[in-house]
Amino acid sequence: MKIGINCGHTIEGAGYGAVGFIKESEQTRLVGYRLMDMLKAAGINVIDCTVDRAATQQEYLEKTVEIVNEKEADLFISIHFNASPSHSGNGTEVYTYRGRKHPEAVSICSSLSNIGLKNRGVKDGSGLYVIRKTKAKAILIEVCFCDNEKDVNIYLRSGAYEAAAQAIFKALSVPFDEFVGEIAHRDWIKRKIILPSVVTAQAIKESAWGKSELATQANALFGIKKNGWTGRTYIKTAVEQKADGSYYPVNNTEWRAYSSWEESIIDHNDYIATRTTDGGKTLRYAQIIGCEDYELTARGLQRCGYATSLTYADSLINDYIRKYNLLRFDEKI
Repeated sequence: MKIGINCGHTIEGAGYGAVGFIKESEQTRLVGYRLMDMLKAAGINVIDCTVDRAATQQEYLEKTVEIVNEKEADLFISIHFNASPSHSGNGTEVYTYRGRKHPEAVSICSSLSNIGLKNRGVKDGSGLYVIRKTKAKAILIEVCFCDNEKDVNIYLRSGAYEAAAQAIFKALSVPFDEFVGEIAHRDWIKRKIILPSVVTAQAIKESAWGKSELATQANALFGIKKNGWTGRTYIKTAVEQKADGSYYPVNNTEWRAYSSWEESIIDHNDYIATRTTDGGKTLRYAQIIGCEDYELTARGLQRCGYATSLTYADSLINDYIRKYNLLRFDEKI
């Protein structure tokens, strides 16, 4: 998933945000960039859609939308701080196209209200340019009212931008299997290389639900060694299993490293589709490419030597695919 984050308004001149007890344009950047860091650390592909300067307000809006659409974001979030003519408005609210109550939008309102702000709910933002013109699912967040002293005090006492970013991040947190399954599903529809259920099971098993050293330090959800890879690598000892069941270490093994978890998933599928060990004469995993039977796919992976674990296929099938109903990602096809 690609998430576009826009730190609302410019930093000076046309498009500058509201000014109250705190300055909107300053706070949107504090919240937005902290949120970006959190999402990146979680392996999410983040697009910075912030525009610092523009000749006019309209130019600012157009530039923002242009970034979102050109980068093909799946979800767009624009961060703002509200203000009212009477300076008495208070609370947090979210705008979506036609006021659609997307799970993320509802969750963001609820999460921000947990720091003490009034939950004003999800509202119709169809008239807002960045909501109306972006191709991605768009959400505009008004964290609180920057010209209301009570609101600002709640915001500051709660931890200010750190608390707000944490609240939004928590609301956006997607279960690991859902994250991988959705990407694997989209790639199956597009290229039909390997079943989403099997890819998701592999990612869970090999990365310990995204918590392994490779997953956290190299954004690698699969234990794929360098094997011709020309990108960044990460050095870590490999543990292999012999035919007799015993294990042995291979020190200083080079593993593929990525800029995001999504890149890792796509490269895993590329690897399955193109891996050869005889100079390109045959594809190592030819028998499973496009296979629509998860058991045959899992056993084919082991038979073709994907992993040295003697129980790799059985584990994928019983410990993950069946246990966590990962077939739901295949059933969407």
